Amino acid sequence: MITTGFSCAKQERHDSINTLNKIIMETRSLELWSTDRIDLVEAKNGQAVTSSLVVADYFRKAHKDVLRSIKMLDCSILFNQRNFAPVEYRDKKGENRPMYYMTRDGFTFLAMGFTGKVASQFKEAYINAFNEMEEKLRSERCTKYAERIVRKQIKEFNQSLQQTLASGRKKHGNTYGGLIPYGKEEVAYNPKESMESNLKRIFGQVHEMCKDGFLMSALAVETNKMLQELINKK
Repeated sequence: MITTGFSCAKQERHDSINTLNKIIMETRSLELWSTDRIDLVEAKNGQAVTSSLVVADYFRKAHKDVLRSIKMLDCSILFNQRNFAPVEYRDKKGENRPMYYMTRDGFTFLAMGFTGKVASQFKEAYINAFNEMEEKLRSERCTKYAERIVRKQIKEFNQSLQQTLASGRKKHGNTYGGLIPYGKEEVAYNPKESMESNLKRIFGQVHEMCKDGFLMSALAVETNKMLQELINKK
């Protein structure tokens, strides 16, 4: 009985040590393997996705095991089609290998099977990466929408300017409008520049045009005044 009790106590200590060592190894692994990675999620066709290769590398699993897990997921065909896209990649040997792109929902469904303290930390980091990429995509869509509006307004501005220029020169001669070239865009949107740079340049151009207009108006008033004085002297 004493021997048995001693053996049980020894086994319990052994199990406790193994558990403690496992916790220490997980903690060290978590410290060495940073969750702060910027390549977890990418944009494909305007959608935030990750790949089975990245998931395998990040969770330190064999890629073939991740592929197997995806194929064995208990989800509907429609869910699978919407959230998992089978593609191929070229490995280091130059051979084509199977891979999956997956959406946030696809990753969430797959990651349900990843357990443990380290896995939980990594899943949290992955969700944060998805959030950041989706916010970036939303911001880009807003910028593109604003760009379309600015382009439309610039086009209408140039058309109105040219119509006014044509009408004015027909009535008052070719000097009407100063140095504004007829038939050319006075204000243009440059897609190679940022939205902020374009707006600064456009407002600068309009400002210069207003200054020129004020100057021409002042010169016209002064000229009329001089002509009137000459007429009065006669």
